[in-house]
Amino acid sequence: MHPIETIDWLYRSNPPSLALITQMGDSEAVLYGSHDSRESNAMVELLNELGVTFDFRAIDRDPRAMREWEQLDGDQVPMLRIGNNQIVRGFDRIKLQQLFGWVGC
Repeated sequence: MHPIETIDWLYRSNPPSLALITQMGDSEAVLYGSHDSRESNAMVELLNELGVTFDFRAIDRDPRAMREWEQLDGDQVPMLRIGNNQIVRGFDRIKLQQLFGWVGC
């Protein structure tokens, strides 16, 4: 038997785009957080490090952002909503890295 060779030419010639990942449909990535939260600040830094484009909405200073967060059953910050399909509650470095393809599953 011969070992199966992995063909990754498709990804070398067409690398996946983070813009494609973070924009499911017409929706973008939205991070609900608080300016006083260390975890919110850490999430901002990690998303920037990963090259993810997102909109930060401060629930402690913006009543509209607070209502949106509450409608999504927000119980903690930070909370990241990606499109209408994916929500990450709390600062979970491994989950975010997996979601954006930086570490194995």
